Amino acid sequence: MADDTSTNWPAFRSLASYRASDLPGDLIAGLTLAAIAIPEQMATARLGGFSPQIGFFAFIAGSLGFAALGSNRFLSCGADSTITPIFAGGLILMAASGSPDYQAHAMALALLVGAILVIGSLFRLGWIANLLSTPVTTGFLAGISVHILVSQMPGVLGLPAPSGPMLDRIATLARHLGEANLFTVCIGFGVLAIVAGSEKISAKIPGALIGLIAATAVVIWAGLERKGVNVVGTVPGTLPTPSFPDLYPEQWARLLPLSS
Repeated sequence: MADDTSTNWPAFRSLASYRASDLPGDLIAGLTLAAIAIPEQMATARLGGFSPQIGFFAFIAGSLGFAALGSNRFLSCGADSTITPIFAGGLILMAASGSPDYQAHAMALALLVGAILVIGSLFRLGWIANLLSTPVTTGFLAGISVHILVSQMPGVLGLPAPSGPMLDRIATLARHLGEANLFTVCIGFGVLAIVAGSEKISAKIPGALIGLIAATAVVIWAGLERKGVNVVGTVPGTLPTPSFPDLYPEQWARLLPLSS
């Protein structure tokens, strides 16, 4: 009987039977994944009120975690645009977006969610997700879609981001629609057209990356930053220093309901 060596690996078990002949195909798959994940993770980080590089770090850490502890080498993990608005909505009640306290609360919340997931895995609690009915899931995703759309429209229109309840934010954007920056609008909807057209032609075309490169080239070539087009700016290329969030016990207690 064949010996299953994968069970003897404490980590990276999915690589136990890896062959050198798999490397060329995996390199192509990795480049394809990066082409999709890089712009997506950048946008997701901004959606949560974080710097763009935070999305990259989440993608790297999640992918390494799955590779080390998972059993399937065809999975990747990163910041999720569905969960991020909920994550940020809870954090904004405890600290100002972008502040050091906001970052510390985000780190603490991530650790709490991770601990809950580990406990759920140990006790085989994945079946709880089956209790969510289809109407509830559909309504949840529809609400998140509206939230993402409204939160990203100021960037697409070149307008200041409004605050307050969702309906008030929509009304504010509608009132200032005539003040939208034409160059920003053209870039935003141009990238959207590239992404939609690429997906229609073939799912293998990295439309998001093409749109990102094209928009960057146009902004630099035409000097659109001087004409009111906001840019991300310089993204630090250094990795963050691991640290533990310095919070009081009562602050951890306030985060616990949000983590569940």
